[in-house]
Amino acid sequence: MVLAGCTTVSDVSPAGNGNYTVGTRHMGGVDSWQEIKASSLRRADAYCKEQGKQMEQVDMKTHGARGWTPLESELTFKCVAQQAAS
Repeated sequence: MVLAGCTTVSDVSPAGNGNYTVGTRHMGGVDSWQEIKASSLRRADAYCKEQGKQMEQVDMKTHGARGWTPLESELTFKCVAQQAAS
């Protein structure tokens, strides 16, 4: 038996005060919370890199119960100027 799931990552949305949000929703399958969170982090990181900046996590919330309801993560982040290497 193969358990397959469907993961969707939302578009980045402005959240005010220079913050943005992005969410990941996973239905079915056996993905871990770490994988769900990582999907949101990757999307946020790519968004900030497109602007020549780096992503800074502000908050991460998770919802759902594995095997019972969809697993969801909601990341709040900001894009900040990259720090020069020393």
